[in-house]
Amino acid sequence: MADITIKDAEFLRIIIHGTTAFELLRTGLEFDLFEKLENAGGMTIEETAQSLGVEYQPARILLLGLCSIELLKKDGDKYVNSAIIRRKMLKSSPEFLGPLVDIQAEIINPTLGDYAEATRQFTNVGLRHLDGPGETLYERLTTRPELQKVFYDNMGDASHKAFSQVMDRFDFSALHHVVDIGGGDGTNSIELAKRYTDLEVTVFDHEKVIGIAERNAADADLSKRVHTFPGNMLHDPFPEGIDGIMFFHIFEIWSLERNTEMLRKCYDALPEGGACLVYNFVSNDEGTGSATAGFMSPYFITLASGEGMVYSPNDMEAAIRAAGFSRVERYDGMKFSHALVVGYK
Repeated sequence: MADITIKDAEFLRIIIHGTTAFELLRTGLEFDLFEKLENAGGMTIEETAQSLGVEYQPARILLLGLCSIELLKKDGDKYVNSAIIRRKMLKSSPEFLGPLVDIQAEIINPTLGDYAEATRQFTNVGLRHLDGPGETLYERLTTRPELQKVFYDNMGDASHKAFSQVMDRFDFSALHHVVDIGGGDGTNSIELAKRYTDLEVTVFDHEKVIGIAERNAADADLSKRVHTFPGNMLHDPFPEGIDGIMFFHIFEIWSLERNTEMLRKCYDALPEGGACLVYNFVSNDEGTGSATAGFMSPYFITLASGEGMVYSPNDMEAAIRAAGFSRVERYDGMKFSHALVVGYK
C-alpha cells in the first residue's frame, strides 16, 4: 500500500517475527485501540493506558510495536492511526478485516506450526489440534459451534464483500433454480435471491450447517425462495430441477483431480444450457503470486483438507473443460484476488 514504506531488511524481520506482528494487531483490536485513537483524534501513552485500562509500560510496548510496523504513527506526542488501519481495521469501514483476524487467531494460526510436516506427509497434520469426527476442518467444525461461528462469520463477511462482483458480471436472469454447493450460512444465496426476485436458490451443505442458512433466510424473509438441502458434496446427489450451480470457494479446498470429478458431477446434474459458476481466490497464471494466494495455500494443505491450494484461473478453466463443459467464459482481474469461470452445458 502507498502508506507502507518498510525496507527489505525490516520486511524480512516482520516475516521472522510474524507471530509477534500478528499479535500486536490482534491485541490492538481486542482492546478497541484503533477505534479509541480515531474517536479521540490521537492519544499519548498516558491517555492510551488510561483508555485501555492498563499500566503505562504495557501501553508503551503496544504503541511501540504497532508504530514499528507502521500501523500507527506519531503526531507530536500523540499516537494516531495510519491510513491502512483507517481503511481496514475500523469497524465502521466497509473494508473492515476483523473477522479475518478472528479466524486466523482462533482456527488457523494454532495449526500452522505443522505446515512443514503437512508438506512432508501431504496431509492435513494440523487437524490434530481440533478434536472431533471427520478428516477435514469443515467436518470437525460441526462439533465445535464456537469455532464454527468464527469460521462462518469470516466466510459471510468475505462473501458479502466479494459476491456483488459476481452478480455485476454474470446475468442470472436466464436461470430458474440455482444450487449453492457448500453454501454455508447462506450469505450468497440470500444476496442472489434479493437481486433476482423470481429465482429459487438452494443451499447444499452438511446437515449441521444448513440450519444457519435456514435461520438467515428466515431473518431476511426469504424462506419461500431460499431453500436448504443436506448432503456431502463428495458423495451425495445434488437437488433435482436445478439449472445453475454455484461452486464458490470450493475449488481451493481440493486437489485438481477431485475438483474435476466434482465438476463432472455438476455437469451431469445440469440440463442442456445449464451453467456452473466456479468462483474462488486465485493465484496468477505464472504461479508467482499474489500474496493472498501465497499466504492462504498453506492453510488448505495443513488444516482444511490436506490437498488443496489457491489455484490459477488456468487451472479452473482446464478442470471445467475436462469435466465436459464445452463453452467456457472467464472473468479475470476481479477484486479481492478472485476470478470467475463459467461452464455451460
